[in-house]
Amino acid sequence: MEEKREMKQTFKIVQFNEAYIPPTFNINKKDNFVEWGSRNDYPRYLADLYNHNGSTSHKAIINKKVRLTTGYGYKELLNEQFKQYLDKIKFKKLLRQIDSDLEIYNGFCFEVIPTNDGTEFDVKYIPFSKIRVGVKEDEKESDYFWYSKDWALYKKEGYEPKYIKKYDPTNKKERQLYYYKSFNLDNENYYPIVNYSNSLNYIELDYQISTFHLNQVKQGFAPSFILNFATGIPSTEEMDEFYKDFKRNYSSAENAGKIIITYSEGADGKPELIPITLNDSDERFVLLQDMVEKNIVIGHEIPPQLIILTPGKLGSTEERQELMVEFQNSYITPRQEEIEDVFNELFKSLSFSEPIKLKEYKDIEVDKQEDLGVQEKAQAELKGSVGGVQGILSIQQSVSQGFTTIDAGAAILELIYGIDAGQARRMLGEPIQINTDEIIE
Repeated sequence: MEEKREMKQTFKIVQFNEAYIPPTFNINKKDNFVEWGSRNDYPRYLADLYNHNGSTSHKAIINKKVRLTTGYGYKELLNEQFKQYLDKIKFKKLLRQIDSDLEIYNGFCFEVIPTNDGTEFDVKYIPFSKIRVGVKEDEKESDYFWYSKDWALYKKEGYEPKYIKKYDPTNKKERQLYYYKSFNLDNENYYPIVNYSNSLNYIELDYQISTFHLNQVKQGFAPSFILNFATGIPSTEEMDEFYKDFKRNYSSAENAGKIIITYSEGADGKPELIPITLNDSDERFVLLQDMVEKNIVIGHEIPPQLIILTPGKLGSTEERQELMVEFQNSYITPRQEEIEDVFNELFKSLSFSEPIKLKEYKDIEVDKQEDLGVQEKAQAELKGSVGGVQGILSIQQSVSQGFTTIDAGAAILELIYGIDAGQARRMLGEPIQINTDEIIE
């Protein structure tokens, strides 16, 4: 009788359909909320693309958008009471927080917390990714949401969803959630669609390309060869021990190029190195890189020249300014108007009728020029005044008496009075240095 041999599976089937699939919105009838994604984890996917597993270009573009939209704050207000109130609720910080969510998720939310007498309310940032839409049991029920610190663990103690009503301007007593999602043609969805949705495959691909090249460098030996030993099949423990030893000695960039020396009893037992043809993946990835970057930038609706810097083609200052104006008008201004509309409507309920207007990058340049003009004027007045002369004399006296160093005194004269650094040091008594190499005998 033939002896039956147990065959071990020595291969693995790899699933290749890893492309991006649009999120589904399933109603969880048991827990009364709408799931965001097939596993209720779509916000985590978007956050990971930004923080860890995405493209450097994608993250840079989002950061740039946030900086241009809310990073410069808002224009000066006339109402002092309104200014004090906004400082109290840390409004500038709130703007940056909600705008980051707006660029990543295309929506944002915050909690509105009325005071006991209902005359004011605090505004608290709530991460958009932690909110799920609640399912109403009948038409009379108010719209509401669920909040969980981590929806992957929402069934565990400490992560249970918390009920919160949708914001109602007439409700002056309860904590409520202001939930905003940016307009989309498919706006019947419970959750927003990100503006860069058509670029998600390329954002992932950019990360995979970098991972491929890193692995090629770090692994060094594999996957260029299959190393086969024709000496029988060892035990699992022996194979694991050999694998650890081999990886320790022959992987990583530092070990690339080492020579492997083997010994065997006869030609039949010698190890065999079988080369693997790599299908030119690295060359294809290089060709893909340019296409990937362009599609990410186009999906984000930003001029490529503001993100992709090509050697020898950095563009003139005038060209970049024109592109910035175009980007401001086509993308940043509409985003700012979305945010302004939300908060101007909100603060009207507190009788603050003065509108909030977010600053553009051009406003910052104007502010800098105005500040510089004021500073120069002040320095000129100071230098020409009796007080200015007395100030200079007092600094000279302080240096001569040893209370102030020449370095510190010169820095003060340069900063306050606009005196050249070399001249300031000579005014404070520093000896003139003579370069003896220049003396002609």
